[in-house]
Amino acid sequence: MATTRRQFRLGAIRWATLVFLIVFTLMLIAVTSYVLVPGFEAIKDPQLTPEEKRSLQAWYRLLMFVLLFILFAGVVLTFRFGRFFFPRATAPRTQTQYVDAWAESARRMQVPARDEGDATDEDDAN
Repeated sequence: MATTRRQFRLGAIRWATLVFLIVFTLMLIAVTSYVLVPGFEAIKDPQLTPEEKRSLQAWYRLLMFVLLFILFAGVVLTFRFGRFFFPRATAPRTQTQYVDAWAESARRMQVPARDEGDATDEDDAN
């Protein structure tokens, strides 16, 4: 069951990445066709002063920076790179108590009761 959940999670990351990239591509196409292309054509206009051209170039550089930042942040959030740099807090580790197996077996061993005849035999032997 654990392997099934793990495979599902890997697939979920791939699908989320694919959806993000498709949506970002559509947004990039829309911004390019409605904003960047007319802006670049406006920059080529000979009636613009050099100051106006620099102003337009600055705005479009800012727009491209914002789009690239959205792409970078979206990919980072989709792949969840933060889990490598900011891991979740875990419970403190417990140290394993190692028991002397021979001492434990001696403690658990039940010694049979002595017969009275055995005690006298030992006393006679000494």
